Parts: sequence; structure tokens; C-alpha cells
Amino acid sequence: MKRNVYWLLVICLLTYSLCIPAFATQPCLPSQCAGTSGEIDSRKCAQLSAWIATGVVSSVVHHEIGDPLFKDFAEFTFTVQVSEKGAIRVGRQLRFKVGWCENWQVLPNDISGTFRFYGLPLPTDATLPNQYLYFERVPGDH
Repeated sequence: MKRNVYWLLVICLLTYSLCIPAFATQPCLPSQCAGTSGEIDSRKCAQLSAWIATGVVSSVVHHEIGDPLFKDFAEFTFTVQVSEKGAIRVGRQLRFKVGWCENWQVLPNDISGTFRFYGLPLPTDATLPNQYLYFERVPGDH
């Protein structure tokens, strides 16, 4: 009888240990735009960006995930109003999707006003997702 209980315990522990990684989230590296203190460094982000543009956010589709992630993996459109770096045409609409480690930054509840996006090179293949390093609301435009 003790032997059966022992094997049952071993089987339960093995099953449990195999299930734990299924619930774990992938750890992400710190933002490439983070300075030494961990805060976002806009100058560093500007150097790393292939393009920088200001514009508006629209066409938001929310994909809110609750426990244990508590994150909104929203999809949205960014329309360029001013190109500050890189050859990105005014009026161009870029579609983004918030991700876990890439496009990690979640949209604020209030998307009115103008935002500045720091972007990675845009893919030539339209099926590949667009990526941003960081975005911020343009100060005084709210």
C-alpha cells in the first residue's frame, strides 16, 4: 500500500512540474530605450530608431486579457502627421498590435491628442508586423 501511495505522489509531482511552464510568461529584456536608471531615455531611443513621427492614434481594437497577464493587446492605427526622422510619408497609416515583449507599451485609455512614435525599420513584406520601440504623448497637446 505504501508503495502505491509513493508512486502516486511521484506521478502527481511530475505532472505538476510539467504544467508549471505552461502558465509562465516569457521574461522580456529591458526596453532598448531604457537609460541606466531604467527610465526611458528619449535621446537614446531617437538614436536607435529608424524613424520618428508624430501623429494620431485611431481604429483601436481592444484585446484585454485578464488574470494572470492583465494587459490589453490592442490593435491600432497610427497616422503620420509629421515625419521627424526617416523617410516616412505624411498621411501614411501604420497598423500596430501591442505584444508581450515587442510593441510592449500599452495604449493609454485616452488616445486623444498627438503621439510621437519611435519605430524600427518598416518591413517590406506587408504580412510582417510593424514595430515600435516606444511612444509618448506630445507634451502640451492634450
